[in-house]
Amino acid sequence: MRVLFWFVLLAALALAFILVLRADHGYVLVVFPPWRVEMSVALVLGVLMLSHILFYLLVRLLRTTLRLPRDVRSWRARRRLGLAEDELQRATAALLAGQYAHALRLSRQSIEHSPLPLAALVGAQAALAMGEAQAARALLDTVLTDQGELIAARQALTRALDRGAAAPEETVEPAAVPASVQADGPP
Repeated sequence: MRVLFWFVLLAALALAFILVLRADHGYVLVVFPPWRVEMSVALVLGVLMLSHILFYLLVRLLRTTLRLPRDVRSWRARRRLGLAEDELQRATAALLAGQYAHALRLSRQSIEHSPLPLAALVGAQAALAMGEAQAARALLDTVLTDQGELIAARQALTRALDRGAAAPEETVEPAAVPASVQADGPP
């Protein structure tokens, strides 16, 4: 609708421009010694409009060209973050499925793409479940965040490391499902 409005407006302006210039038989005289150029008013206005449009397009092209490196960097950062989040989701699913080695590998790949604190926590949990305290401690050392839940999870994993005992059954507790919620859903 907006494009149609602008199209109709420009068409009306062009029509008004043609009607006004049709009645005017004026001339413009431009003198640059030793040259002298005499043109009709319609031609001068047309050349001015065309030069304005060309200048505008040139500026837009230049601006787009200069922004291109920043846009490419931004696109690459979004792509890396997307890959990291995808691998983090897969790592979390592998951890919940009890595939600790796979979860550890996926969380490390996620950290390589983008240093997400949750990926380090998932990897530390998987390493702890496999009995690799050194790998768990190294992953926990990379968790630098001020988000309360992530700090609490880091502290819980650090306590489990300090105790030296963290069986998978102790660290991953299934949530209790109320009796009113069945496989079919709520009554």
